[in-house]
Amino acid sequence: MGKIFSFRYALLLSILLFSVLHVNSINQKCDKPNDAIVIVKDSIKDSSIVFTPSPILNDKVLNVLGVNITLGESADSIQDKLGTPNRIAKTEMDFDYYVYNNNYSKLLFVAVKDNMVVGFYTDSIDFNYLGITPGSSLDKVNRSLKVDLAMDYLLTHSTDIYTVHVFMDEIGNHGVTGISLLTTNLKENGYTDEIMRDIELLVYDLTNSIRKRNGIPILSWSSTAAKAAYKHSIDMAENRYFDHYNLYNKNPGDRLKEEGIYYQSVGENIIAGYKTAIISSHAWFNSPEHRDNILNKNYRNLGVGFTYQEDSMFKTYITQKFYR
Repeated sequence: MGKIFSFRYALLLSILLFSVLHVNSINQKCDKPNDAIVIVKDSIKDSSIVFTPSPILNDKVLNVLGVNITLGESADSIQDKLGTPNRIAKTEMDFDYYVYNNNYSKLLFVAVKDNMVVGFYTDSIDFNYLGITPGSSLDKVNRSLKVDLAMDYLLTHSTDIYTVHVFMDEIGNHGVTGISLLTTNLKENGYTDEIMRDIELLVYDLTNSIRKRNGIPILSWSSTAAKAAYKHSIDMAENRYFDHYNLYNKNPGDRLKEEGIYYQSVGENIIAGYKTAIISSHAWFNSPEHRDNILNKNYRNLGVGFTYQEDSMFKTYITQKFYR
């Protein structure tokens, strides 16, 4: 029960900080009327009218958003406590995520299978799991889980019932940044087009959560940039390379221009072999150059492209395209 190395053999991280000054107005950054940029606004419920229960120090209970969430609890009970989720995201496993993203500083995914809670992920500023809270030290994690893990961006502890991942800021303050837990009886269902699109939106949510918690404006979703990102992920998988420059030496800016997006600045993150949106996002956050892209105050829009190809080198590929 130590560090996870199963993904590291396939980890490839790359970065390109690519900025171009454009001579025209910022209003001309996209000449496609159907770019479908969605403006996302945060909303915060009035917590003054909600009774906040004390955290329960039980390894099957997460305290977050002023409520306790328990493994085995019904999905109906979760909705009674938190309301209807903003989105239900299908996953490559045999559960769905109920996505609560009204306030990106309090992001929560609740894993539901057969109307029952089978896990959760959160990086909310108020979560408490066995006394582990945002910013907790490695020593606190080890004492709470009764383990002896070394510092890594991903700490893993498994029991017969569940596997818990504790995410750390390995290159920053060395504190906890998020936590996920899933029961061990879950199975992989595979990837459909719908699931791949839902994974892209999870990456979008996770990216905005990082920005919000660091005091940086959140990004608007660009379906056109997502199309460019998806094409690049597909190209890398099919042509067995991993780079910001494709086999024709086209760069991230070229790919946006091909979709009709004109910009002042552009950045791109890519990752392969890490499977899930959650682990990939935390891996990027623990790479200095990728973190710089995620936290760049200049960017205003984001598109994400995910693909899974069984016969490719790394099976899963994700591309993020930031621009202004």
